[in-house]
Amino acid sequence: MGIYDYDKDAKPKMSKEESDEMMKKFLDKGGKVQKLKPGSAAVLGSMDKSGKPAYSKEEIEKGITGKTPRPDYKNYKPNTYHDYDLGGDKIPVYEPKGKDNQ
Repeated sequence: MGIYDYDKDAKPKMSKEESDEMMKKFLDKGGKVQKLKPGSAAVLGSMDKSGKPAYSKEEIEKGITGKTPRPDYKNYKPNTYHDYDLGGDKIPVYEPKGKDNQ
């Protein structure tokens, strides 16, 4: 099956009810669900040219995060597109001001 052969009407391999039933049987037998510690992928790479990962395996296991502050999405910058009401489908038009129109 190629990437363009997607059939939206195809039935998934396992329904939600079947997977829930299997999980219930697993837990009834005495199985336990464990939360794993943070880890790294087997082939850890980087997005930059160096190819070196940003964090070492030890740093990832400690849970170290980046030093960049979180963005403030509540920030409002004056004189941006938020200030102008274009009134629906109106396209903004630049009107030059000449010396006599000032």
